[in-house]
Amino acid sequence: MQREANMPQDNVVDANKPSASRIYDYLLGGRHNFEADRLSAERLSQLVPFLREGARLQRWCLKDIAIELTERRGYDVLIDFASGLPTNEHIHHVVPKGTTVIYSDSDPLTVEYSREILADTPDVYIFQGDAGRPDEFLNRADVQEKLKGRKDVAFISWGVSAYLNDDALAYSAKYLYDWSGPKSCWVFNAQNVGLNVDDPSIAQAIKVYKQMGSQLYMRSMTEFLELLKPWQPDQAGFVSLLEWHGFDENIMPEAARQVSKNGGNFGAYLNK
Repeated sequence: MQREANMPQDNVVDANKPSASRIYDYLLGGRHNFEADRLSAERLSQLVPFLREGARLQRWCLKDIAIELTERRGYDVLIDFASGLPTNEHIHHVVPKGTTVIYSDSDPLTVEYSREILADTPDVYIFQGDAGRPDEFLNRADVQEKLKGRKDVAFISWGVSAYLNDDALAYSAKYLYDWSGPKSCWVFNAQNVGLNVDDPSIAQAIKVYKQMGSQLYMRSMTEFLELLKPWQPDQAGFVSLLEWHGFDENIMPEAARQVSKNGGNFGAYLNK
């Protein structure tokens, strides 16, 4: 098995273990992945045919969010939790020059590799941090240095809610609310709402993720709204990704068909 070009040498020890961030990169058509990641991604795609299209849909919405937050809502600091690899038109590719983008990931190898990818990209940083423990992340000295005391920021939790248990999600919501300034917002993706866990393929996919060390949690929208308090969705509420700000299903019609058939993903701008 050969190492991908530009992979850090330290990542070779992890080459036989699939990584959720590298699987996501592969599903998006990226090249920053190993054979183990590609095999796992193909296995999951066989079980969940809409997986690849769903990943593309999530990334399309994330790009729209980055533009909305900066160009229309005026935020100059974006803090993204559980970012994965900063590739394939991630946030920093579409925001205006001078925007501070702070990525995070819990996997130290993903963080190390991401720093190599970002190299000397101005105003873009990544630090290790658990999406379920924003207190530890925001209080890091290096994160504080980049924030320079700014607390009116935009938080983004996109594609991570299914990996957080109830306690972690509720804790994150309360801490982010208390820590942030009065003009802050939190863009949140409620994943797998209404997903049919009794479907044998879905159940098997959940099992595969668990074998990879990624437990998936399924919730109703009512449960999400309760866990996210005291944050409140803006007037638009939670919007299906298939209706996200002018999404045209002709862009990726298979995504529209498969995602709507197999359980909803919804997003919202949460306000204080």
